[in-house]
Amino acid sequence: MTTNFKNFHLILLLFIATNIYAQNEIKWGAKAGVNFSEFHTGNSAYTDAFRISIGDMTEYELSKTFSIQAELLYNAIGGRVAGNTTNQNDFGFDARLNYLDIPIQVKFYFMEKICFDCGTQMGFLISEKGKFDSGEELNDIGAENIDLFINGGFSYRFESDLIIQTRYNFGLSEVFENERYKNSLISLSEGTLLIEKRWAITNSSFGRYDLT
Repeated sequence: MTTNFKNFHLILLLFIATNIYAQNEIKWGAKAGVNFSEFHTGNSAYTDAFRISIGDMTEYELSKTFSIQAELLYNAIGGRVAGNTTNQNDFGFDARLNYLDIPIQVKFYFMEKICFDCGTQMGFLISEKGKFDSGEELNDIGAENIDLFINGGFSYRFESDLIIQTRYNFGLSEVFENERYKNSLISLSEGTLLIEKRWAITNSSFGRYDLT
């Protein structure tokens, strides 16, 4: 399932990239926030770790009600792997994972300034670290290079184009090979749309595009 989901995400990203000029309005901006994360399956234990999220976003307006938002984010997340309580030498550890994530969101404005957004997210592992209860730290804990999510949440846009967002990400792929640990996180972020541009087609679909 994760292979098909990965292909779907790539096709959707390619579709957005190749149809960017057909959009009525394009807005660029930046966002930052915090992540509250853990593993939602496997022998995981509760964690209250807060980590950061920062990146940029581009919103393509399809109509007054619908838009598509693509993002490029640095996400620091992780979870707690519990040790074997029957083996005193089997220490648990905190997994700290840093990803470069590409979320693609469909946004539905059911009120003028409030929207529901949902979509997919593909993450590429940048770095990993395990901090064991024994005090030992390990820079390679065997995390997979690609992580896949589905997500959903809400956004509120102020008149000044300041945006606040909350989003839940449900991991579909295993963090570690042959283990049942999957990422789960709630993100709270604030962003602003800095640049607004309109694209106009001046000739045929193979002709020249003007940015106005």
